[in-house]
Amino acid sequence: MKRTTPVLALTLLLAPAALVAQKPAPKPAMAAKAEESEAQLMKEAKVSEAMARVTALKAVPGGVVKDHELEREKGKLIWSYDIAVAGKSGIEEVAIDAMTGAMLSKEHETPSDEKKEAAEDAAKAKAAKPEESEAQLMKEAKVTEAAARAIALKEVPGGMVKEHELEREKGKLIWSYDISVAGKSGIEEVNVDAMTGKMLAHEHETAKDEKKEAAEDAAKAKAKMGVKKP
Repeated sequence: MKRTTPVLALTLLLAPAALVAQKPAPKPAMAAKAEESEAQLMKEAKVSEAMARVTALKAVPGGVVKDHELEREKGKLIWSYDIAVAGKSGIEEVAIDAMTGAMLSKEHETPSDEKKEAAEDAAKAKAAKPEESEAQLMKEAKVTEAAARAIALKEVPGGMVKEHELEREKGKLIWSYDISVAGKSGIEEVNVDAMTGKMLAHEHETAKDEKKEAAEDAAKAKAKMGVKKP
């Protein structure tokens, strides 16, 4: 019978283990690329906004800048300008290389194109910043809804709360109340600081104002941070 030497036997036993050890480890999943802030992009740009604006306006004689933005598009850092021309519908969108100052493109956008782009930008903005839920805002608030309601009603004698909302407005957490008064048209909108209980604002809204605000609220329903309740 053919004998196997001890050294050969040991080699055969260790071979599978060696193959396993040599197998490359799986690569870790690539982390999601963080959004670049405007400050970060500004540090990278070699061409100032003022210089890029001059270049863009040269491409559209008689034009007026309606909006501008520093952004990264297809890996290239650009100054993007929306330029309106009196008597002409739509806008001219001009892209300037933020590194070299060269004009990269010029395209005409119809009002329909503008509306579509605005909707896309709104969707991107919403996705970039997670919305705060009512539960999150409630945890942060130091003043209860009942206490804030009492403060708001003191401001409007004989009033009755029609709607209320906990929301963040201009960075401040507030309780907002719509209060109606019998025999008086419109509503009184009262804002109470949700952290201190201090009354921040009291404004009268006409029926026309209410209708306008209702239309705006309907358009921004998905973006609202709180939910109004009776």
